[in-house]
Amino acid sequence: MSNQAHTGLNNKTEINPYVSKLASKLVKTAASAEIRFDSTGWQLITEVLSYAASAEQRMAEQQERISQLEQLSVTDELTGIRNRRGLKMSLGRLMATSARYNEEAVLGFIDLDGFKSINDTYGHTAGDKALRQVAKILKTYTRTSDIVARISGDEFAVILTRCAPEQGEERMRNLQRIINEAVVTHGKQAIALRCSMGTQPFSGITDPETVIGAADDAMYQDKANRRAQPTHQPS
Repeated sequence: MSNQAHTGLNNKTEINPYVSKLASKLVKTAASAEIRFDSTGWQLITEVLSYAASAEQRMAEQQERISQLEQLSVTDELTGIRNRRGLKMSLGRLMATSARYNEEAVLGFIDLDGFKSINDTYGHTAGDKALRQVAKILKTYTRTSDIVARISGDEFAVILTRCAPEQGEERMRNLQRIINEAVVTHGKQAIALRCSMGTQPFSGITDPETVIGAADDAMYQDKANRRAQPTHQPS
């Protein structure tokens, strides 16, 4: 094989390691069989390998695009955390793992109190700030192994992995306290945040809807209790 053809082959196959190995194997096979190619033959081989490399590159780019679209489908656009679909997918996977290894975990729900009043009084821009602030708090005060999601307009969820029920209740109450002490600044206004919270531990349960429903019920019970307090801001 001429140096020019060999150089051209190497340049083409640098696109992808797999194609480069394929080209090397082809050259060695041809050499061991004492096959001789003229310049036209080597050019044809180079073009075939170049096409294979380009095709694989396009497939890789398409797969990356699909992965990006899948990530967008489970992400809340406003806050950047998981959406309800993302929560259910993560919860289903975690439940399977927890059931298999008999691990405990806790699902917590958080709902902003008085969120409609924030929107009505200060506008939706202020409401969006409040939602982003809650998402930031949840991400800041949870572990990287935990899962945070916004599952509806003003409702959030946290999955506390490898967590006992008592510990989960304590951690969620701490998150509630931090949110209830937070303030969102909108222009010259300082808007206080308030929230209700409910938890549901799970271990060995494989139905996400059962756990979601129980956590939701616990959160609304907490909201009802808070409404009964004279100084509580209405939801």
